[in-house]
Amino acid sequence: MEYCFDVNNRAFKAINERRKRVEIRATKVGKNHFDYSKLKENDIINFKSFEGETLKCIIGDVNWYNSIEELLIMEGTRYTLSSTNDFSEGIKSINSLNGYEEAIKTNGVYAIHITPIK
Repeated sequence: MEYCFDVNNRAFKAINERRKRVEIRATKVGKNHFDYSKLKENDIINFKSFEGETLKCIIGDVNWYNSIEELLIMEGTRYTLSSTNDFSEGIKSINSLNGYEEAIKTNGVYAIHITPIK
């Protein structure tokens, strides 16, 4: 399967430069939100930056966690976060995303391992 997801410009650049190798996503509460449990190994994600650039990536592992804390403990911060390597700041940053704190409490959170296809 092939999917298209928007990402901010900082994350897009980090993915493109292979500094960010794990995309963190949570299925938001309510109707009309993408269910990230559908993602499978070898699926394709087309990332689109806020500036309109696109980047095709192949999915490796897709790991589910109960909390962002558990995800960052198991996956680390080096390749999961594009804004900081600090554990506490990373938690704050992810929870500040629109709807993520509630989504993670309800549905958990996914660590999607990605590799750009150039």
